[in-house]
Amino acid sequence: MKPVTAKHLWSFPLIFGFLGGVIGLVLRYAFTGSIANFPFKFVLHSHSHIMLLGFVFNALILLLFTRFTNGIDKTSYLLYLALQVCVAILLVGFIIQGYALVTITFSTLHLWISYWLVIRLWKRLIGEKSTLTLIKVGIIFHFISSIGPYALGPLMAMKMQSSPWYQQAIFFYLHFQYFGSFFLWMLAILFQKTTITLSKKQILSIVIALILLYAHSLKYSFTHVAIQITGGIGAGILIAALFKLKNSFLHQKLQYQLLFWGLFSIGILNGLGSIPYFSNMVITNRFMLIAWLHLLFLGMYLPFIWIELQQKILKEVWILYLFFLLISELFLVFPAFFSNLFSTSIMWLLFIAYLGVVLCISIVHLTALFQKNKTHELTRTR
Repeated sequence: MKPVTAKHLWSFPLIFGFLGGVIGLVLRYAFTGSIANFPFKFVLHSHSHIMLLGFVFNALILLLFTRFTNGIDKTSYLLYLALQVCVAILLVGFIIQGYALVTITFSTLHLWISYWLVIRLWKRLIGEKSTLTLIKVGIIFHFISSIGPYALGPLMAMKMQSSPWYQQAIFFYLHFQYFGSFFLWMLAILFQKTTITLSKKQILSIVIALILLYAHSLKYSFTHVAIQITGGIGAGILIAALFKLKNSFLHQKLQYQLLFWGLFSIGILNGLGSIPYFSNMVITNRFMLIAWLHLLFLGMYLPFIWIELQQKILKEVWILYLFFLLISELFLVFPAFFSNLFSTSIMWLLFIAYLGVVLCISIVHLTALFQKNKTHELTRTR
């Protein structure tokens, strides 16, 4: 079947990324106490699902089809469009009813359609063997991660919503997405673009590290010393694997050098998270958890996707974005200090910081939506 030329599929991650940012900003405004009877939990579910599925997952899948196949075929194209329908319904459905019949149905449907799509991607992969291995393991992690959502139904039926296993089912899914599938797919795209080839040993090290790092999620529910040690080993392996790639990135473009040091910093922070003092801070302080999740999505995945858009983003926009992101992270980590410094509620300070972040996202995404360039052409670039 002749591949379909899909010029505007990038519109979906760009739009959902913009909407997800705006919903997050509304959440921040609501946390200041300025909106009465605000459905915080419902809107939070909408925000997280749209950023996870509508932005990051959508963008990475498009990049994989662009870089590692001969083009998206008609069936895959229709499957991708079906995913967008699910995401759009989830965006509205979560705000209206939270986790209920409609949202459970369409989140499950999204998962099943994504299975079909990534299997078709696997069959059409073209490229360097080591890079394709990362993509394939990422696809396997995508299937493994769904064990978490499937466990929620039986746990609810057994009235175990308040048990640690219910929380761990959610954490299991999230870990093997953002530190499984997403991470490996991002590395595959990055290594292809920078022409870096990994050995089998390096690939195995990275995969083992990501599996062991799930222990960091287990610490939210259990305190056994073996969990602490396992997470520390995983972090150590990841740091060592990334450090060995340092010289390969020294001769790359500045944007890829900076991205590498961002990835390495994530590895170092995982190492710190293996130390009880720091891990307890994250476990007992919700602000610290949000700071960590935002660092992954806004500090790693979003800049990577922007770079791979291959569209001109003004240096001033990059600087402003990184400034507001850094400020927001500092506010989350040291809320009392900054609240006293500015004699203002930390919630208002966070709203102002995220307003800057969302304005930058709006500039980049809306500009890209109105520009027709080669990025919007789903044909293989190498």
